Amino acid sequence: MRQRSITGPLILVGIGVLFLINNLWRDVAVWSLFADYWPVLLIIMGVIGLVEVLIHASRNTAPPPRPVTGGGFFWIFVIVMFAIWGSNRGGIHIGRLNSSGVSILGSDYDFDINASSPSQGITRVVLENLKGNLSLKGEETSEVKLSGRKSIRAFNKGDAERADQQSVVKLDRQGDLLIVRAEEPRNSRMLSVSIDLDLVVPKGVSIEIRGRSGDLSIEDIDGGVEVSGGRGDVRLNRIGKDVKVESSRSGLVRATNVKGGVDLQGRGSEVQIENIQGEVKVNGEFSGTLEFRALAKSLHFTSNRSDMRVEQIPGSVVLDLGELKMDNVIGPVRFTTGSRDIEINDVTNSLELTLDRGDIQLTQSKSPMPKMEVRTRNGDISLSAPEKAGFDLDGLTAQGEASNDFGSPLDQKSDGRGATIKGKTGAGPQVILNTDRGTLTVKKN
Repeated sequence: MRQRSITGPLILVGIGVLFLINNLWRDVAVWSLFADYWPVLLIIMGVIGLVEVLIHASRNTAPPPRPVTGGGFFWIFVIVMFAIWGSNRGGIHIGRLNSSGVSILGSDYDFDINASSPSQGITRVVLENLKGNLSLKGEETSEVKLSGRKSIRAFNKGDAERADQQSVVKLDRQGDLLIVRAEEPRNSRMLSVSIDLDLVVPKGVSIEIRGRSGDLSIEDIDGGVEVSGGRGDVRLNRIGKDVKVESSRSGLVRATNVKGGVDLQGRGSEVQIENIQGEVKVNGEFSGTLEFRALAKSLHFTSNRSDMRVEQIPGSVVLDLGELKMDNVIGPVRFTTGSRDIEINDVTNSLELTLDRGDIQLTQSKSPMPKMEVRTRNGDISLSAPEKAGFDLDGLTAQGEASNDFGSPLDQKSDGRGATIKGKTGAGPQVILNTDRGTLTVKKN
């Protein structure tokens, strides 16, 4: 009797694990990761089938499972459908050979790019349809200078030269507007075109970039910067006015030394925002680490599972897949999320935290204490306060233990399956600490 393969059950377990991770750790971009690495499951299926054949051949036992059965084709179909669904959720394009610069056919041919245009009277520069890396810098200059390299993958040099002639990078002047545009080639035998550009413009202009594929670097621009669509890293430095970035899928978005505000929307991985004089708004799904440092005005971060508002950040806020750490921030601070461990050191004015699951560690190194309202359904809460700090504590664990290492005048009592720590240490704000299931600890610095 032919034995059944274990591939199907293993794949079913794997998909179940993905759903479990998505439910328990909602800030993990499960489906974006799946859309990137789904071919690994097909490789695993093939390896399992090969191992089963080798084992049965070495033992000379019952006939091994068929390498690919109707059930196998079914699981392949399920994996591909999940991958397509995950790619739509994550803004990812499956099966991209050309957009990533990788192809198994043709050869690469390189062509130099050089162009210039008088800059007098130009107040805005728009870049359209760029496929490749772009480095843009503002200078005190009397002309716009464009240089770079065009890489064309084609079957032969003749096709590449024709594609080069059709994919010209143009500088189109329209009054005070300069448009930098890369034309699309019409040669169907050409496989891919990648254009890496270095662009120098007057410092006083504003910049708008539409539809790009590749890494982007912009620095020393006195006007505003707007980037819409595209994939690749975005680095912005020394920008004089507001910055707006709409990312469909970026590995890194970094904005530093911006005199205006920063508005970031979309999907991506890493975010680094530092030394910003205006308001910062981040709205989207980002699977990596988000870092905010030296923000003179408010931060508002929203995603499908989290909402955070901080009035000012002289220090830092670091938001990871499963953790949030704040150091030296000015409130009001409000943060609502599903599952995340939190560590906060030195917050002023007020703090409001609401969690479904996660441990919370709060440390105040100096007085006065901020008003606090901290709640988690499942997790430990620890508060460390200065010895002479004044506050009115109302601490409760509905199911768990309490530890009063702060001492008098705080009073610890058992309450059914839980415990409380309550009391006043002097004139000061109310501090509410509430966990449904977990340990409650209050101590001195």
